[in-house]
Amino acid sequence: MLKVGLIGCGGISPVHVNGFQATGAAKVTHIYDVDESCLAKRADEWEATPLPSGQAVIESDVDILVIATPGFARLDYMLAAAASGKHLMSEKPIALNLEDAEAMRAAVAASPGVFLTNFTQRCNPPLVTLQRAQQEGRIGGTVSAWARLHAPAPSARWREIEASGHWRSSKELSGGRINEFCSHTVNWLLWVLGKPQTVYGRALCVTAGFGLDDADYALIECENGTGLLEVNRHAAVAPEENYGILGHRGSVVVKDGAIRLTAMDGKPEELPLADNVPSPHQHMINCIQTGTAPNNGIDQAIDTLKVCLAFNRSAESGKVEMV
Repeated sequence: MLKVGLIGCGGISPVHVNGFQATGAAKVTHIYDVDESCLAKRADEWEATPLPSGQAVIESDVDILVIATPGFARLDYMLAAAASGKHLMSEKPIALNLEDAEAMRAAVAASPGVFLTNFTQRCNPPLVTLQRAQQEGRIGGTVSAWARLHAPAPSARWREIEASGHWRSSKELSGGRINEFCSHTVNWLLWVLGKPQTVYGRALCVTAGFGLDDADYALIECENGTGLLEVNRHAAVAPEENYGILGHRGSVVVKDGAIRLTAMDGKPEELPLADNVPSPHQHMINCIQTGTAPNNGIDQAIDTLKVCLAFNRSAESGKVEMV
């Protein structure tokens, strides 16, 4: 049983505790959070050992380290964790600026451990099904891909978050809604379209009384095609997830829970859901056990950050921005 150390016990932390537990091969055993009451509560809940600092977690006898702090509080932990040589998983976004991200890249490159960023859509079975159909050549050469995500959120909740001074309501501390919320869909688009080149983006405000954008749109030019992104994170939309890839010989789409492939001049046919798709935590353990590279390493994380930063610049300038 691999031991996991967790730094940051906030809202995302149960995903990691439950994710490693579900593998049957790893368990969170040592934890730290700056909030002492939160730390004590989580320690009781998870039967984990609370430690007085993140460095103490890094220096403990764990095999895997998870950095689940907000982005603004991640750099020092990431550098120390990589220097320890242990396996390392980071929450997204990898950083809030390229200077920090490149420092992380250098540290990870010098470490013998496996590094994985927790972008979940590359381990999402319906989206893996689309990517496999693309890679198998079933739609021909790729032309474009799209990601449309409508995730309703009560407007009162965001006003309360902003009024509380929570880091999510600060563009400086969170990297903005594009970096915080759109990065998952950006990461998936880069998975199917390759290296990003340019971005044209719009960041709109829908929720009256909330200071950050909550409707984001982008056209992302990549080496293997054009990506279209639409993410709405407010209370004025119904839930919707619509992802697809278009090729010269057809398209493959996931919408309303169904996965359909439509060949050129053909009728839609439903595809079975890809099986044996590991969760991010199982994927990491598989990589540790087999010595293979993860599907979301440091380079993929930094490419995603570059797009999000260019997306924000474009939304401000109204121009196409180089990535």
